Amino acid sequence: MHFRWLALLLLAAACSNNPYGEFPRGKVLMTALSDDIRTLDPARVGDTTSNSVASNIHDTPYEYHYLKRPLEIKTSMATALPRTGSAVHNGRTYETFEFSIRKGLRYADDACFAGGLGREIKIDDIIFGIKRSADNAIDPYGFGILQGHIVGYDDYSKQLELAHKADDGKQDTNIQRAYEESIPGVRKLDDYTLQVLLTDSFPQIVYFFTMVSGSPQPRECVEYYNGQNGRPPYDRKVAASGPFIIKEWHSNYKIVLARNPNYRKDDFYPSEGQPGDRAEGLLDRAGKPLPLLDEVNMQIIKTVPPLWTLFDQGYLDRAGIPKEVYNQVVANQDLTPDYRARGVRLDIEVDVASYYWVFNFADPVLKNKKLRQALSLVLDRNEMLGRFLNGRGVIAHSIIPPGIEGYSETYRNPYSVVDLNRAKQLLAEAGYPGGIDPATKKPLKLLFTTVASPGSTSTYKFYADSFAQVNVELKVEQLDWPTVIQKKNKKDFQIIAGGWHADYPDPQNFLQLLYGPNSNNSFNEGNYQNPAYDALYVQMKNMRPGPERQRLIRSMLDILSEDAPIITQFFPITYGLSHKWFAPFRPHPTNLNQLKFRDLDPSERQELVQKWNRTPWAGYVLLIAVILAILIPGFLAYKSYSKRLS
Repeated sequence: MHFRWLALLLLAAACSNNPYGEFPRGKVLMTALSDDIRTLDPARVGDTTSNSVASNIHDTPYEYHYLKRPLEIKTSMATALPRTGSAVHNGRTYETFEFSIRKGLRYADDACFAGGLGREIKIDDIIFGIKRSADNAIDPYGFGILQGHIVGYDDYSKQLELAHKADDGKQDTNIQRAYEESIPGVRKLDDYTLQVLLTDSFPQIVYFFTMVSGSPQPRECVEYYNGQNGRPPYDRKVAASGPFIIKEWHSNYKIVLARNPNYRKDDFYPSEGQPGDRAEGLLDRAGKPLPLLDEVNMQIIKTVPPLWTLFDQGYLDRAGIPKEVYNQVVANQDLTPDYRARGVRLDIEVDVASYYWVFNFADPVLKNKKLRQALSLVLDRNEMLGRFLNGRGVIAHSIIPPGIEGYSETYRNPYSVVDLNRAKQLLAEAGYPGGIDPATKKPLKLLFTTVASPGSTSTYKFYADSFAQVNVELKVEQLDWPTVIQKKNKKDFQIIAGGWHADYPDPQNFLQLLYGPNSNNSFNEGNYQNPAYDALYVQMKNMRPGPERQRLIRSMLDILSEDAPIITQFFPITYGLSHKWFAPFRPHPTNLNQLKFRDLDPSERQELVQKWNRTPWAGYVLLIAVILAILIPGFLAYKSYSKRLS
C-alpha cells in the first residue's frame, strides 16, 4: 500500500503544470480577455472587448487591407469598391452610394435556419441590419453614424420608437410590422445590390460597412434567438457570417472560436504590403486561404498575476506587459536579455485611441466653465503616466490621437497641464474660493465614476490627492462595466471615465463625441452643447482631407480647449509580447477582425513549453526525501506495533 502511494505521488510530480491539461490539437491560439464580452449582436457591439470577438464572427462588405499603411479599404463581401452617382426620389435628386455583394455567400449552419443549414446571404440581410441600427430600443451602435445622412432614416427611427411604445412589451406585432416597412433612402436594386440615397455628401458612410454594425443580419435568426422557450437572446447566440463561429462561451471563464466551414472561399492572405514586410516574415503566408487558425481559445482573466504567469510559462501565446513586471521585461525600450534569449518579440504602437474624463453638463455644478478649467489644471498627467502606466502614453492636448487628420505634436491645450496656482485662481472666480462650496461651507464634493479595476487603489488615491491640493473632495465610485455603461447612457453621473478607440481613421469619429445633437445618443456622453462648435462640425464632417478641413478642426479644438467639456488625459501606447512560435503580425489601429491572419507553430510551442516547465531533478530528489521522511517513521512504528502484538 505504501509503495503504491509512493508511485502515485511520483507520477503526480512528473505531471505537467499545463492549466489546460494539454494543448488542443491543431492550430489553436491561446489568448486572454480582461473581461467577459457584453454582446455578440452586431447591431449593439460598441465596446472594444465585445468587438474583439464579434468582429471575427461577422463578415462585412468592406474591410481594411491587413498590411498597407496608410489604411486602405478593400472589398470583403462586396464585389467591388462602392459606386457613387445620383438618383431621384419624390422629384429631388440625391447623391447615391451603391455596392453589390458576392453571390453564393452563406451563413454558418445554425438551428435558426430551415433544416439547420446556413442559407445564402442576400442584400436583404444588409438592409435589415441598417433598420436595426435605427432601432434605439435595442441601443444600436450605428445610429449616431447614419443619423441625418440617409433619406428617411431618421423618420424610420421615430416610426420604430412609436411601434415599441404601441406594443409595450406585448406581442411585438407593431414592431414586426414596422420592420416590414422600407426606408426610402435604402433601396434593394436586386438580391445582391444596395443603393443608399444620401441627404448630404457623406464619404464616411463606407466606414459603416467596415464595422460589425454594417454586417448582414438574418431576420429569422434575430427573431428565433429571442430569449424565450429556452432559447438564448441574440446577444449570446448569433448567426455567423465571418471566418469563425462561437464554439463555446462560458460566462466569465472562456470563449472558444472555431473555423467557420461555410466562410467564403475567396479570402486569402495578402501578397503585398509595405517595404520591409517580406524581411519581417509578414508575407510568408501570402496567398494562403483564411483563416489560418483552427480555433481561438480566449480565457477570461481579470487579474494580472495569473495572466502574466500563463504567458511567462508559455500557456498564452501573446500578452500585454502588466505594469507590475514592466521593469523585469523592458529596459531602454527593448526586451531584457532573458526574454530576447527565449525568442519573445516586443511590438510598440501608439493606439489610435484617446482617454479622458467627461463632465456632465446636465449637472448644475459642472455647467460652470471656470470650475471645469480649474479641475483640468489639477491633474499631473506626467506623474500619472510615470507612476501607474510605466510611461506608456502620450499626453493628450486634444481628443484627436496621433495618426488621425487634425492631430499635431505642437498643439497645446492651456488646461491640459498641471498648474495649481492657476487652478486656485479659477476656483475663486468660479465661486469656490479656497475650494469651499458656498452652499455647504465645506470643501466642494465631486463624484468620479469609473470601472472597478483590481490593483488600482493607488491610482484612485492619486486622483483624490490631486484634487485635495486645491481643497476639492473627489470621491471615486468604482462599478462594474455594465453599470458604468448604464450610467453613461442615462447621463447619471457627475464626472465619468471616458475613452474612444477609432472605429475608422477620420477625425469626425472623435469630434462627433462632443457634437451637441449627439447628446440624444451614446456618443455625446456629457451633454456638451456649443453652437459655434456644432456649426464647424457640420462644415467639417463631410469634407475631404486637406488644409481647409484642418483649419476648421483647429478652430474646433480651440473651442474645446476653452470650454473644457472633458479632461484630456493621454493617448495609450501598447506594448505587446509574442512567443517565437506565434507568427509575425501587424497590429491594426482601428479594426479588431484580425484573428483570421494569425498563425502559429503548435509543435514548437509544445516543445518549448515542456522545456520551460520541466520539473528539475532537484525537485524530484526533494519530493522523494519528503515522502521517505513521512513513510519511514510510519513503517518503523508499524513494525514496533507488530512486535508487541506477537
